Amino acid sequence: MRVIALLVVLSFLTATGPAAAQQQRLPVPAADAWRALASAIEPGAFVSVRTKDGTRVRGTLVQRTDDGILVKPKTRLASPMTAIAYADIDGIERWNPGMSAGLKVVLGVGIGAGVMLLAGAIIVAAAGY
Repeated sequence: MRVIALLVVLSFLTATGPAAAQQQRLPVPAADAWRALASAIEPGAFVSVRTKDGTRVRGTLVQRTDDGILVKPKTRLASPMTAIAYADIDGIERWNPGMSAGLKVVLGVGIGAGVMLLAGAIIVAAAGY
């Protein structure tokens, strides 16, 4: 009988622990959370910002204001800076643009040409010309 009573008491103690911890958390407004995250990113960094309407802006973080951020989009054609309010942000992350597709093609062609010249030079040297 004591064992059953002890198990019942322990089950009540463990069941109310996580529930009590969840009730103590206060929700943080999303705009304040994005403001804190944006303040950790220095101006001049490449960022990718996703808004609540589904659009994505990739570019350079130019300025942080009280209401939002200014991003200069990285596009082929020049485009004006985009002001994005903290309330409209759904995600911010650093973005590393990496190499463009054209640079990768030129690099591959250069390496291929170098290998072909080296193979030709080895063949010529082996033939004794």
